[in-house]
Amino acid sequence: MSSPGTASTNTHIVIDGQPFLLDGDRDLVDLMGEIEAAARSEPTFVHLSAGDELVSVLVSSRSRIVITVERDGIAVTSDEAPIAPLPDWEY
Repeated sequence: MSSPGTASTNTHIVIDGQPFLLDGDRDLVDLMGEIEAAARSEPTFVHLSAGDELVSVLVSSRSRIVITVERDGIAVTSDEAPIAPLPDWEY
């Protein structure tokens, strides 16, 4: 649970209709780069940690992947802006 004034995020990824909740320790920009590289090459396994399990997903150029970052626990008063912005995925 978040402490007051902080935000936590949950990252969800859906690969070909199969949902996963990603481990917060995984660098999202790095994972997105791995997925993009796998989609450009021959089918390649991408490894995801989801809680206590490790999932390996075969990604190809035909894979449909949606990544959603959900913010929760933000304590904002009427005169404050959100404290923790979403990560910048541009590189």
